[in-house]
Amino acid sequence: MMKLIGRVADGSSDTSASVILLKGLEREVRAESLVLIKNGESDVLGILRRGLGRNEFLSRSSYRPEVAYLRHGGEPSAAKEVYSFDIIIIGEVVDGKVRGNRKIIAPGSPVYIFDDENPLELFIAKSAKKLSWMRAHVEGKDWLVPADAFYIPYHVGVFGSTGSGKSYFTRHVLIPFYVQNGYRAIVLDWSGEDYAPHFGGISMREIASDESSILDYISGITEGFYRNEAIRSAFEEFLQGWAEFVRGRSESELYEELKKFVQESLRKISREDWRRSAERAFQRVFRRIRPEDLSPFMGEIGVSEIIDSGQVTVIDMSGFSNEAKLSLFLSLAEELKRRMVRGQRMYIALIIDEAPQYCPYRPEGIQLRATEEIKNLAALGRKHRLNITLIAQGIAGEIGINAAIRRNLNTNFYGRLHPLDAAGEGGAKEWLGPYGITPDYLLTLEEGRFYFSGAMNPSPVPLLITFEVS
Repeated sequence: MMKLIGRVADGSSDTSASVILLKGLEREVRAESLVLIKNGESDVLGILRRGLGRNEFLSRSSYRPEVAYLRHGGEPSAAKEVYSFDIIIIGEVVDGKVRGNRKIIAPGSPVYIFDDENPLELFIAKSAKKLSWMRAHVEGKDWLVPADAFYIPYHVGVFGSTGSGKSYFTRHVLIPFYVQNGYRAIVLDWSGEDYAPHFGGISMREIASDESSILDYISGITEGFYRNEAIRSAFEEFLQGWAEFVRGRSESELYEELKKFVQESLRKISREDWRRSAERAFQRVFRRIRPEDLSPFMGEIGVSEIIDSGQVTVIDMSGFSNEAKLSLFLSLAEELKRRMVRGQRMYIALIIDEAPQYCPYRPEGIQLRATEEIKNLAALGRKHRLNITLIAQGIAGEIGINAAIRRNLNTNFYGRLHPLDAAGEGGAKEWLGPYGITPDYLLTLEEGRFYFSGAMNPSPVPLLITFEVS
């Protein structure tokens, strides 16, 4: 069933149009509704955006008797009221499928709103790939939303300010969608609060790290071993075979053994001035390192076991420093990369919460390597069925993610955005503006509403979707 709501206004084209609503329907018809235009013998699917109401009697810029009447409490005339919506064209419906529209939309063409029938089912017929339904529906309707699972490894971004529902959306929509399409999910829960309590998590403390990641971590907290190569070499030698070496030892035992080993290595330096310089650096390095700094690296579960575990694996990263968390990520990334280089198909979704902690706008220190590893994983992942899903409060700039990483995200979900993202370069205005979605509307989105845009969306036009937590 469809209902006539108005006719196409003047100034229509092949990609956009406006509809003038029939009398009284301005109280019923809402933005983001899907509509069908009867364009001669063609049917054209579109979506309503940017509503506008006009009344010639009530001009703000010139004096009119009706304005004076209104100022004194009178009811203004509605004889010249006109209500309209812009229509963003999705495509022409041909033989039950949606394809690009190439015909000018004729002014006066009738416009119908869908009542019961879900027009998104047309996209299921359109694709020869792997469309399936997400646990989300179109705003204002109970129609499920299709997504193309073929593009899962083309990488995903979820953006929204605090309280916009990013974690709920990822838990209740994205992760189930990945799992139902044959992917296993590995979630890096930065705070340990958004995913671990719901799925059960493995603490960082239980996971073994590789030697290079531990070396990067210690280098980060000691300012590069105070630029002393002799100390760096001693640490590197001590860390060989680390995973086996730590078994059955306490943090304090390891710390004392490490300290003793480095001291012994420095005593072997034959040149006296070099030895004294190294000993001064040694004192500064071990003022920075404490026994508890070694605790994140004393686990016995290998990253290979994490990668090969169940459908949804959450790593609880709470209680550790930023450097330690990034060190664990580097260990995980190294193993994933090693497998892909060997030609393995992964079918894994790596979900990274608080993505700006890994790949910020301007990465420094260990973040530089983390950013580079995410770029490498994204490049390899498309061919080897590895998905990278980045979750962040912002898109660009100081609250967003690195531009080189952002370019690798081919599907994005935009919730209520931070004001810094509304108009800045690389922000929401550039991504969604061409589709009639204005920054002021993005700033006021309700919790749990997201614009679905990009490769996984079979519609070329972003759709406003929502979901219910069951």
